[in-house]
Amino acid sequence: MNDSPRPVPRWLHVWAVLTVCATLALLALGQFVTSFGAGMADPVWPTEPWYVFSTASDAEKARFKEDFAFFIEHTHRIVGFTVGGLVTILALGIWLYDPKHATKWPALLGLAALLAGYGDLHRQLMAQRDPGVPVEVPFGAIRTAALGFVFALTLAVRSYFAGARGAGLRVVATLALAAVMVQGLLGGFRVKLNELVGTDLAAYHGVFAQVVLALLVSVAALTGKPRGSGRRDCAYLPYAALVAALMFVQIALGAWVRHFPAALPQRLHFLTAFAATAVTVWLVLAVRRDPDARDRAGWIAKALAHLLILQLILGVEAWMARFGQYTLPELVPVTPQSGAIRSLHALVGSGVWAASVALAVRLRKPPAPAADKLAA
Repeated sequence: MNDSPRPVPRWLHVWAVLTVCATLALLALGQFVTSFGAGMADPVWPTEPWYVFSTASDAEKARFKEDFAFFIEHTHRIVGFTVGGLVTILALGIWLYDPKHATKWPALLGLAALLAGYGDLHRQLMAQRDPGVPVEVPFGAIRTAALGFVFALTLAVRSYFAGARGAGLRVVATLALAAVMVQGLLGGFRVKLNELVGTDLAAYHGVFAQVVLALLVSVAALTGKPRGSGRRDCAYLPYAALVAALMFVQIALGAWVRHFPAALPQRLHFLTAFAATAVTVWLVLAVRRDPDARDRAGWIAKALAHLLILQLILGVEAWMARFGQYTLPELVPVTPQSGAIRSLHALVGSGVWAASVALAVRLRKPPAPAADKLAA
């Protein structure tokens, strides 16, 4: 029997929070890669996490210590592998504590197929990592991974509609594991296909990173101890969802401004910022006035407000650094100061997005405090 208000043990919640922190570090490194143009510092992909410490040439090992762009790019890869490992343990752990054996073991088998297929895909791509060799897509590995993912996700969705406790968490955890794999491939093919499509994939890679972050933040919120006494969704949940949607649109437009500084995305980025700020301020004030909403939100609403203020300040500074120099933005040199400001602006934007997602999850109705019956 499991009478705990948490759907999983406390250590998995701590692990989920650690995974979110590692993901934010990965996003920070990714922003540095973009700000300082380090995306093609090493055109060889895929590589092992220990590549620059073992199998790399002496020249590449020296570059890792002396070349800032090469250092940032490879550190980004290493932390990416680390996040992938953290998410793998998180997803497997969440499924391991499914109280129903009829779904737990088949789903774990599906996740094992997903991991095996992805590992085989990575192994076959490594055999083709010479920049001059055309990429042959290993469809067999992709099919194995896809079938394992669909099987596990189907079991999670069926449990969700059957009203099983923690089923929503298992749906999100399964999606997060697949999403972090897709994100790794997007980052890799941005390097591998640079000669064919240029840097266009970098924007998609950056935007999809926010999807991965949202899934992991949701897992962290859902593994936490439920708050609030109401048995219904909070009345402000639709507005919290609207804030989260506006923040995502704002981040996507920001990525387009960073990669394609045309007039239309600049205008839309500004206009969405006004809308997102107005709705967020109203929501935070409303949540603080409502005792149940305030109890459910906890410190998240206050964190969202503080991050939003910081984001607005950084947005002005980032804008002036790139577009306030009376010259074409493409010709403005990237200085350590301007690169740091732009990277921090993008990272804090991810923090605002993460806080808005966490707030929306917190305002959902908490699970009923009923004991689970383990299936034989």
